[in-house]
Amino acid sequence: MDIQSLNVRNFRNLRHIDFEPHPRFNIISGQNGQGKTNLIESIYWLATLRPFRTTRIRELVAWSEDESSVDARIRHLGLDHRLSVQIKNGQRLAQREGKKTRANQYFGALSVVLFTPDDVGLVRGAPDGRRRFLDRAIFTGKPTHFDDCVAYRRALDARNKLLRDNASDDLLDVYEQTLARIGSQIIKSRTSFIKSVNSMFVENVDAILGDGAAAEIRYKRSASTDESIEDELIQIWLKDRQRDRDRGFTQKGPHSEDLVVSLSGHNARNYASQGQQRALVLALKIAEIQLLKKRQDQVPVVLLDDVSSELDAYRNERLFHFLNRFEGQVFITTTDPAYLRIDGDKKQFSIERGSLSIQET
Repeated sequence: MDIQSLNVRNFRNLRHIDFEPHPRFNIISGQNGQGKTNLIESIYWLATLRPFRTTRIRELVAWSEDESSVDARIRHLGLDHRLSVQIKNGQRLAQREGKKTRANQYFGALSVVLFTPDDVGLVRGAPDGRRRFLDRAIFTGKPTHFDDCVAYRRALDARNKLLRDNASDDLLDVYEQTLARIGSQIIKSRTSFIKSVNSMFVENVDAILGDGAAAEIRYKRSASTDESIEDELIQIWLKDRQRDRDRGFTQKGPHSEDLVVSLSGHNARNYASQGQQRALVLALKIAEIQLLKKRQDQVPVVLLDDVSSELDAYRNERLFHFLNRFEGQVFITTTDPAYLRIDGDKKQFSIERGSLSIQET
């Protein structure tokens, strides 16, 4: 799949952008604050109906404007598709083939894998960042996962309010059954993703770090078995109920779990060097792309936002060794094209104050 044309209106500082990307590499260069990340986010927003830097869609609309839109013509499996997402009166409106559609009917024509500077610090960062990464990766291949996450958060907020209001045990029992049902599905999806991606991750780490580096990822979760996750979660919350009442929030569950990355048998967060941690994240992102190709026989569009400047020379070389062999479309932002070691065909663009222009090569 690839984006054949992209039209952006009033998205953050991007007032009016129309361009036809190259089917392979698209390099967008510019100084910080000119709109490089906004362009990457507009593509991510179009593909996922979710921004990656905010939870408030009003922030996606350009200052002093009331509406914003991103639309594109996508080529997928030999067919042309038209995707469009607008923000009007504070509401999101998604269209496919020119017709208003629900989210579950919208997805399928465009899949993206995103790599940002924040991802480089994934290993050493807080658990909530790793959970977001994990859920975002699952969502790329399974769009319904995000609905599960939203439903779980709503049910969790409801339980927390009941705890603070000192609601009856009978009422808590009812809410916990719903919370356990949704939480069980989230745990299953996360566990399945980790199992599927682990072998590719291990191979990628070995290729990047060498020296027989033994890497592993595992999901540190609340429930210990796959057969009775719902029952286990209910028992956990029942056991902790009084303590949760005292603290006013739910301490355990999918919202508190973690993705553990290990190197040579040790938690990489504390044991690995900064360079090794960045290599582990790079290996994990590449594995995410490989898994999508393996599972769905489709090559996603890859979005890299100024990542090269965050990698040392060797890891940067390994990244472009993979990308140069990658079959699909790639969008890369950078402050300095000298960081990029691209062998394939490409188009180069510059962005300044939200305006995009093509550069002659």
